[in-house]
Formats: sequence, C-alpha cells, structure tokens
Amino acid sequence: MNESYEKSSSSTACSTPVAGATLPECYDVSDTFYTSQRKGRKYVFRVRLDINGFTLQRESPSGTIVKEQTVKLCDIVGARCMRLKKTRRLAVASACACSAGNPNSPAASVNRSGATPSKCSTASKEDFTCDGDVSAYLYVFAYVLKKKSLRSEFHRERTVLTLRFRSFDTFEDNMREADRWYRALRWQLHRTLESIFVVRNEEDRRRRILVMLNPKSGSGNAREVFNMHVTPVLNEAEVPYDLYVTKHSNFAIEFMSTRCLDAWCCVVAVGGDGLFHEIVNGLLQREDWAKVLPSIALGIIPCGSGNGLARSIAHGYNEPYFSKPVLGAALTVISGCSSPMDVVRVQLQNRSLYSFLSIGWGFISDVDIESERIRVLGYQRFTIWTLYRLANLRTYNGKISYLLTEPEENAQHTPELKMQTSRSCNTHIDKLSTTNNNPSFHHSTEYLPHEFADVISLETSINQSFRSRCDSWLSGGSRRSYYYSVSESIYHSLADDSDFAAQAAISLENRQQNFGPTSSLPELDEPLPEDEGWLVEEGEFIMMHAVYQSHLGIDCHFAPKAQMNDGTIYLILIRGGISRPQLLSFLYNMSTGTHLPEVNNEYVKVLPVRAFRLEPHDNHGIITIDGERVEFGPLQAEVLPGIARVMVPK
Repeated sequence: MNESYEKSSSSTACSTPVAGATLPECYDVSDTFYTSQRKGRKYVFRVRLDINGFTLQRESPSGTIVKEQTVKLCDIVGARCMRLKKTRRLAVASACACSAGNPNSPAASVNRSGATPSKCSTASKEDFTCDGDVSAYLYVFAYVLKKKSLRSEFHRERTVLTLRFRSFDTFEDNMREADRWYRALRWQLHRTLESIFVVRNEEDRRRRILVMLNPKSGSGNAREVFNMHVTPVLNEAEVPYDLYVTKHSNFAIEFMSTRCLDAWCCVVAVGGDGLFHEIVNGLLQREDWAKVLPSIALGIIPCGSGNGLARSIAHGYNEPYFSKPVLGAALTVISGCSSPMDVVRVQLQNRSLYSFLSIGWGFISDVDIESERIRVLGYQRFTIWTLYRLANLRTYNGKISYLLTEPEENAQHTPELKMQTSRSCNTHIDKLSTTNNNPSFHHSTEYLPHEFADVISLETSINQSFRSRCDSWLSGGSRRSYYYSVSESIYHSLADDSDFAAQAAISLENRQQNFGPTSSLPELDEPLPEDEGWLVEEGEFIMMHAVYQSHLGIDCHFAPKAQMNDGTIYLILIRGGISRPQLLSFLYNMSTGTHLPEVNNEYVKVLPVRAFRLEPHDNHGIITIDGERVEFGPLQAEVLPGIARVMVPK
C-alpha cells in the first residue's frame, strides 16, 4: 500500500476535513451528489457506504427515491484516491481548464482515454495538477456478476465506481474528504478478511503473498497470463506479493520445505495442478508442518492443461469459470477467505507423497501421461488421446482393498453461494457542497462549470483506461505509471540461489521420510487386518481412479458428490469386460457428471472410502498422483481430513 495514503490524515463525519482527526467508529459514510445529464437534466443522488457496500439512491425533486442500486461489498476489491493527470491538450490550453463551457475541462473528460488518473499526494500535486482543478477522485474497483442475455451464463465484469470531491477550495482538503471515504471502504473490506490475511495495527494492511510461477505449465504462457490478468487485480486490491519463477522439476518442493514462510499468509501457484502438488508436498515435508499449515492458505491460478482444483473451487462456490477462469481465480486469491481441504497421504514402496486431487491406475492415467507427446494442443490433447486409447483398449490385473467411510463421516458441506445479477448504469454524479456553515471552507463558485461533469460512473470492462499497472518486467507493453503499482511487490530471480538448490536437493530424501503426518495404516508389505472391515475387489480392470475433488479438469466433472472437506475418497472402478459403447458413454458423460451409475453394477462401481490399497499383479502400467507419473507398484492411501487450507471465493 502506498504510504501517502496510509499516513494521510482523515476527517470526522462532519463535512469539513480536519487534519489529524479520526474516523467514526461505525465507518459508515454517506453524502449527497449531483449529476448532470444531457438536455440539461440534473439529478440528486444519495450515496452511502456501509457493511453492504455502496448504495446509490436517485431522488426525485420531491425527495422520494426513484431508483436504487447497490454495488455489493463482496464484489469490491479495492479503491484509489487520486487526481487527473495533466493531458497534453490541457497543457496547451490557455483558458482555465475548469471554466464554464470549456470542452477541455478534466471534469468533462474523466472517462476519455486521454485523461489518465495518477496517484496523487499533497507533496506531489504540482507535478500532476490540472490548472484550476482542485478536485480529488475516488475510484472504486469491483467485479460484479452479470449476464449478457437471459440464455447466457454469468460472468464477472470489471466495474469502476468514480466519485469526484470538489467541495473545498484546495486540493488538500478535497483529498482529505476522498481519503475519508477510502479509509472507510478499506476498513469495511478488511473486516471481511480472515485474521491470517491482515496485519492488525493502527493502519490495517494486507499481508504479503508468495507467488510461485511455472513458466512451462500448459501452453507455456504463464508469465503472460500473470502479467496481463493477475497483476492488475493484485494491485487494485493493494495486495503485496513476492514472485518466484520455478527453475526445474521439484523446485517448489525444495523451496517450500526449506524456506522460512513467516512473511507470507498465502502461497499461490501460477501453473497447473502439478505445481500445486509440489507446494503441498513441500509444506508437508517441513519439520514444522503442523505449525505452518494452519497459518498459511493455498491458492491457484489455472495455467495448466487440466486445472482440476481451480475448476472444483469455482464449482463448489457457484462461481463462473468458463468465461474468464484466470480472473475468477485471481479474485479468489485476494478474497481473504479460506476453507479446509482434505489431503491424501500416499505410501509407495520407497517413499510417501501427499495428494490433493486424484490417484489413477489404468485408462485415465494412460491418457494423461501418454498425451504429453501432443502437449502443444493444450487441453484438447486429452480428447484426442482418449479416442486413440479407446480404440486400443488395455486391461490390468490387480487387487484393490478398501475401507468404506461411515455415513456420518461424509457430513461436511461446502457452502454454496447464490449468484445474482448486478446491473450497471452510466450515472454521473457531482459532489454537493456542504460547507456553507464554515466560512473558512467556502465553495468557490467562480471555478464551477454551469453543468456538473462526470463524477460517479459505473464503467464496464470495455474502458480500461484506469486499469492498474506494474512498473516491472511483468508489465511489458504497458506505459509507465505513477499509480497503482504496489511498490512492495518483488520479483525474485533465483539464478544466484545455487547453494540453496544444492542444499535442498541433498536433504530432500530425508525430509520425505522423517516429516509429515504419520500413517495409521500398516506398512505396505504387511497384511491388512481382517477385523477392521477391509473389503476386496480383484481381477481385470480397465481403470481405477481415486478422486477427492469434484473435477479432474475444466470439463471433467468426475466426482459430483466430492467436496473439499468431506473426509472421503471416491474410488471409481471399471472392470474388464465392459463394452466399448458402454465405456464411451461413461467417458462422454464425464463432462456433465452423469457418467456414474446411481447403483453400482457389474462393471462400474463408485465407492466412498477413507483408505485403500492397490496391488497390481502386472509388472507394467502407469500410476499417477495428481496427474504426475510415479513409480509403478503397490501403494496405499488414506485421507487426512481438512489438514490444509485453500483460498475460496467470498
């Protein structure tokens, strides 16, 4: 957060800004604004900021409310106080920029692409002032749910609510008034955040987040995605971050298991499910894992091929995904809300791993790994290789033992959020002077145009002139800006961290064995106790897939009943002997979640379990954990309910 705003003095509830005054305890602010429309029509608006968000009420001349609109607090990400930057046209204009009827007035061109707002403080006002204009502006950034038509799906649309303050003679006084609203909004936003995301002091501020970026994930465009779509959202929300780019396989495991993480409240994976898998395993290979996991949340920006976790989070909270998946994930990362997430401990022959998504053996794992050779096609590679593998069907011989969950164990439910439409309007409001009672802050009418100009406006994402920027390597192509940049955000190059990499690689094997939750299952080479209710399926299988998220990919609704914190592994078995048309129907309906039978049959079974053991009888095949190939052989897995925390939408 920019210090000029943290240290700016604020005013009380009275209309006159007083330096050094404190905000009222309620942090609710309201005022009356004017608007000037075409044909000389003028309207009066009552604007209020409270626990629900911004409420705009248009009043008739008789004082009755004609129209009301609310920008919900849960849709608002942040705000900025600033003034208009001096444009070239204004620089050469000889007339007063704020004089009546002047077409070059900054008030009249607030929404033009040429009039760019800049961060402003009382110390730097001379550099960016518009001649004669002492107005201060408050820009509020929100992402509201909208529908283009009745038949279209919901999507998040960027909306900018702009308030102009010019009740007083000096820019400093107007900025204090705008700053009062800004601080009230920031307090309202911070009170919705969980305690681990905010530093509680006199000036509440967001804690830093750690961003791990895999430049080779998916189609290899993770850098560009983060630069163009994630950084602006982080800056609008004033969330400082540290960015690390992975250099090699298992880099995130080494980093998360050796570095001190006290400075960060959240770890965000910019990549696919594989990078998130490394982060989870790195955290659980720490000696202090039991202390770190409750104090740090995990987030993901989907840039991979599958993106099962990001899709599962959006599905569980009724958030739109397909229109702008990266935007939705970025808003989730800054939401300040988290939810417990199950993690599955997987014991292999020579090591133990931790999984958050799935364990596969057979058909789906074959498709996932073998399609790597056409990775350039992105997510379509899965469809193409599914058809190829269906034509060349394989079966695998093995034994699967499992412990069914108790009915009451599967009782946790992820809260569902009801999506509602949100209308935008092009309302323009001007600040009403309320300083007649104080002669020292009289309103200077000689600088007021006859028609009030744009002051409050709800803009759509079409106009991106106020889009946040970042003055670093991440902002290639964007021009330098004096505002919106989070100066505390840092890009870390790890080219000189060779000592760290060498030391981490040496101790990686020891951490895998010594740390993390202990297993409640017998050793892999020991028989399972017969008196604990273990059941067995044995014979020829097309596939076995154990899933604990609802989606394996963006359009693979594999386990519709799965929730993030239900303590259940959904074990799906397809036996050999199933016909190709039946298998094709199963695979085709995975996109809608209607592929699973309501009652288990001879070929397809869905088993809610809390632990299972796989013992292949063949000496060949592919086994995957979270989409990553592991050594082939026997394994066993058990669920660790709610051991991790993941970022979720508000």
